[in-house]
Amino acid sequence: SYLHHSSSSYDLGNISVESSGAGKLGLNLGGGLDYQLNDKVKLNVEPRFQLVSGFNELVLNLYAVINIGSSYLSGMLATKSQQGRVLPLVAHRIPTNGCVRQGSIHNIEEAAQRIGSLLDSLSLSLPEEAKIEGVYVGLECRSMRSERYDAFIDLGPEGCVVTPDHLETLKDQVNDASYPGMTILSVTDPRYRCDGKREPNPRGVRCSRLEAQYLLIVARQNIIVNVRETIEDRLQLRLLGILPTPIAEASATLTMEEMALGCAYVNIGGGTTSVAIYQERFPVALFVLPLGGNNVTRDLTQLSIPLLESDAERLKVERGSMNLSIPRNQEIEATSVDGGSTKRFSQLEVNRYVSARVLEILSNVVSIIREAGCAESISKGFVFAGGVTRTDHFYETLRRLSPEYRQASLRRDIYEDGCDSGLVEAFMTEIALAYQAKEPGVTFELRSLSSLMDEEPSKPFAEPAKVAEPEPTQQSSKEETYTYTTISQPQGLDEDYEDDFDEDDEPQPRKAKEPKSKGPSLLDRLTKGFSDFFGAESGDDY
Repeated sequence: SYLHHSSSSYDLGNISVESSGAGKLGLNLGGGLDYQLNDKVKLNVEPRFQLVSGFNELVLNLYAVINIGSSYLSGMLATKSQQGRVLPLVAHRIPTNGCVRQGSIHNIEEAAQRIGSLLDSLSLSLPEEAKIEGVYVGLECRSMRSERYDAFIDLGPEGCVVTPDHLETLKDQVNDASYPGMTILSVTDPRYRCDGKREPNPRGVRCSRLEAQYLLIVARQNIIVNVRETIEDRLQLRLLGILPTPIAEASATLTMEEMALGCAYVNIGGGTTSVAIYQERFPVALFVLPLGGNNVTRDLTQLSIPLLESDAERLKVERGSMNLSIPRNQEIEATSVDGGSTKRFSQLEVNRYVSARVLEILSNVVSIIREAGCAESISKGFVFAGGVTRTDHFYETLRRLSPEYRQASLRRDIYEDGCDSGLVEAFMTEIALAYQAKEPGVTFELRSLSSLMDEEPSKPFAEPAKVAEPEPTQQSSKEETYTYTTISQPQGLDEDYEDDFDEDDEPQPRKAKEPKSKGPSLLDRLTKGFSDFFGAESGDDY
């Protein structure tokens, strides 16, 4: 048990009896408990015991989130402060071993087994009385995209004052939206206009026509069905919500200035690259490209000396770089994953393969932003995240391309003081998902007060350990936990990339706007940088 009873204070002064309209009697018992997390942080929780349907269950505000990535499955248990800031309690990460492809569950049985193992690892930090009953799932799959939806109300030629009922009417319109073969995952807050003029808060404003522009995040139905079958049918858990990971990450990392002035959040992961564009504080477009670090791995299997994908992945992680300013005769040795053989490669050849593919991904990002008509609207440039951005010389290459950019990091209002900085950096996505969670997912079986008082004091509540610093030139492909206990296991990659990608999954961008007559935009400078870069680095032996 990790409830630290030696420093607990109990207050059972709030007792209320409620009766619902259906005639069900409900009894709520409230109390306050203080738990010492470590020598700096103390957790204050207010448990709520409900005598309704779950007769003997205690509900604490502990949130459980699972992130489905192309290369890794990760999870976190967290609570929140009164200000809504996330306090991570335990986190864990395991390789997908091919059960997830381009962010979509491919093998339901294997995914259920691995997610079940992940949840078991998280549950080790819970007391015997606690159980994970429901989870939020973060998703970033190849068919995910945004759809713009415009709702409006005509209020007559003389107009009238906008009321909450008018706003609800607009919301009802968007709730009736549907797209063939797609599932709506989320609806963003609307951007209002009164008689064609932007209005942040239209309530109380007189106008003749009230408009609301929503951004709907959609994904293909069969992908959502696989998630539901994995979580609800195979694991017998409540699916509390499916959260679009790119939007959750962007809303937790972009500053208010970046959102207001225009910015593109770009996450280059293993199987997908997501692009979330913000303008005037709202997301205006989301695209997920079927390109990522796995493409680099496949490229490296085509070196002058053939490699297995597992060996190419290891070569990419340990020796891959975008640095092309190295001697031509510089060589490296690469040992196979099973330790059976050692091969020698030209470091320059490896770097050229890595650099060419990463630059191609960046070029696609620029093209899709331009085609979406947002080239002139991202004055704050790019915010980059994802495993590929940790490639050696990635940001040095960006500096040569001259865009405005920065590396993604969580805003300080997202997580609580006292969190380990290594944990925050390693599990940024999971913390962003926990920030979006609304409903607790962990329940506690109620124990009598006398049994709690008689129990011997135990160790503090999930006290975090010091995070071991990784090797500066290597990336870990191992299983990771909050305490960074690792299990060595090579990454399994899918082999049917081309077959899995459907042309219908390509996002349909809006028609590009006519460029304004002024100097070169940020994207124009970046495009020219690509041309100059390839021109400067091309040669007969490329």
